[in-house]
Amino acid sequence: MPVIDTVIPAEYLRVTERLFPSPGAGSETIPSSDAIEEFARTLGVGSEYGSLQQGLDMDHATRRMLGHFRNNVELLVQKTWVEKADEALKEKVLDRLPYFIEEMEARQFDRALKTFILILQELAYLLFGAQSRKADFIEYVLRIDPIIGLFWWYAINLSSLTGLGDVPVLRSAILLGVCFLASF
Repeated sequence: MPVIDTVIPAEYLRVTERLFPSPGAGSETIPSSDAIEEFARTLGVGSEYGSLQQGLDMDHATRRMLGHFRNNVELLVQKTWVEKADEALKEKVLDRLPYFIEEMEARQFDRALKTFILILQELAYLLFGAQSRKADFIEYVLRIDPIIGLFWWYAINLSSLTGLGDVPVLRSAILLGVCFLASF
């Protein structure tokens, strides 16, 4: 039985398998726009995400969502209590945010994805401490809250999309996380 089957609650298995399909004979490993949209609905941000998918341009709604994302992540980081040794990590996250926004606005989705992954890894550490770097992190977060656990499962699996180039699926996959954290 694959590891995902032992961690993800059964009611979410189908949607997770569609979002990041396992490589196999003839199977596509890039998520479809339908799979991303279905996962957004599962996370409870379907309408927010859907409003950003009307066009592929960096329109007003997308810029506004990126602004909400930035503000919310800044608040999360500032309100997070950490040991004095980890204060520099908070600054790293805050320093990465404007670069991420610039990369999104410039439609440099491959670069934006890499920056977003770093932001997510650092944010997970700030929120969950050393537990975020352990092998059973997803299981741990799923026990706290299944939807938050699914989000962090998504965050960990985003790295499977690096190196695709600046394709529209990267924009969609990134905006899914932006929508979730903008309303977190």
